[in-house]
Amino acid sequence: MRQPLPHRTPNHFRQRLTIITLLPLLLGAVPAGAASFDNLAGRYTVGDRSSVTFSISGTLVPTVQGSFHSFSGTFQLDPVHTERSSVTFSVASGSVATGIAPLDSLLRSSAVFDATDHPDIRFKSTTVRRTSETTAEMDGLLTLKGQTLAEHFTVTLTGHDDGRPEFHVVGRVARSAFGMNIGRPLYSDDVVFDLAVDGTRLRAAG
Repeated sequence: MRQPLPHRTPNHFRQRLTIITLLPLLLGAVPAGAASFDNLAGRYTVGDRSSVTFSISGTLVPTVQGSFHSFSGTFQLDPVHTERSSVTFSVASGSVATGIAPLDSLLRSSAVFDATDHPDIRFKSTTVRRTSETTAEMDGLLTLKGQTLAEHFTVTLTGHDDGRPEFHVVGRVARSAFGMNIGRPLYSDDVVFDLAVDGTRLRAAG
């Protein structure tokens, strides 16, 4: 099954790294030489160092690259039982930005994201499966332009800074499945979503 960022400059796309989701990896796993992740179990909110970018490749036309300025989410990390990890993520479709005003207007229109009638792009994980010490596969439900479909993302744990786990999340989504056919076949049907996610731990209630 095929599988959608504060504003950044083009250089950002080369540095992108992981919920958008994020989460999972919940990995009780740790890269060689790194500190233990055992103390990272818990619930987190998507931090302010996170980003969400996307790209659509073209045939004889330039690749479209963009980002979303506004998004939020939470994720649960369970280093011991990865399958208990989970993620929820929401992106404001109207916050899309490519640096080209006419293109931004098109992306917000009913031909693409339809930001007026469908202001939110939402993802909720259904399954998280660890595949190595630092990688995981995540399936979930993506709601885009009023339709909800099952999509797949890969997750890589890139490290942690002062107790803040960091992930690189990548997914490939067929836009035609969500009624976004404009520009085909000059532009690919696949939209590659690339997220860099860091987490801020949420304190337990009470």
